Amino acid sequence: MPLSRRQFVARTAAATAALPFVSPLASAAPPGASLGRAEFTPIRRGVGAFTDRGGTIGYLQSDAALVAVDTQFPESAETFLAGLRDGSDRGLDLLINTHHHGDHTAGNLVLAPVAEQHVAHEAVPGLQRASASRSRSLEEQRYPDVTFRETWSADLGDETLALHYFGPAHTCGDAVVHFQNADVVHMGDLVFNRRQPYIDRGAGASIEGWGTLLETVHGRFSDGTVFVFGHAGDGYPVIGDRSDLLVMRDFLAALREAALAAQGASNAETMAALEGVVLPGFEDWGPIPSRVAAPLVDEFVRAE
Repeated sequence: MPLSRRQFVARTAAATAALPFVSPLASAAPPGASLGRAEFTPIRRGVGAFTDRGGTIGYLQSDAALVAVDTQFPESAETFLAGLRDGSDRGLDLLINTHHHGDHTAGNLVLAPVAEQHVAHEAVPGLQRASASRSRSLEEQRYPDVTFRETWSADLGDETLALHYFGPAHTCGDAVVHFQNADVVHMGDLVFNRRQPYIDRGAGASIEGWGTLLETVHGRFSDGTVFVFGHAGDGYPVIGDRSDLLVMRDFLAALREAALAAQGASNAETMAALEGVVLPGFEDWGPIPSRVAAPLVDEFVRAE
């Protein structure tokens, strides 16, 4: 029988000291781990992060509302929903997808049917359908029924949630999700914390735009804002502060400079010169893989 969120937290609250992130508020609830890899990490005012398999899920659990930001995969979405409901049969007041990638939307199959509203940027349904068509998984999709272009907001009892779109970056449809009263921001895959990113050029990604977006978001919030990231490298947390946004920005800038410096007579030569390079000052990110080198060549070199 699935553990409730309360059981999750109670079972391993003693493990809190081993976690690399400490909430800026001393009064924040302690993190707790669950059976297997699944883990609920409360942040403050009912807002927290859930990790298991796939992109980090953000959540709000309060007397007034249940909210999920992203859905991972069906199996982990089931685990998340059981914990969020905490033994009840409540539905979700709001489901948000930060973007269309499968490790953030495959669990829509589980969460969308119990959500009153399902929201994403206006580019997401088309991108999700195109991706599902290529993978022959059209029947396994659930799409947002509400979309927005620049901003969208909802009142959720003692919490207000706002969605923002700042232009092409990781894809052309990335939402920045702000729980305003808790002052917690879910960045989706706009931050890979010390981990080589996925740059989806086929879905309109812009490495230049990505860096600008991170500067914009950094400027809109404060040192007290807590940020939730889509992914993190080994030994790094998926929860951090706004300084991590500038580290990601600087890494993207270093990738651009590396691509320009590696430019050869052909795209193949440039790719060969880039793959496996470890950028000075960014050693924890590891060597540049082909999946990162290819979009770098496409955006900044394109010799062929």
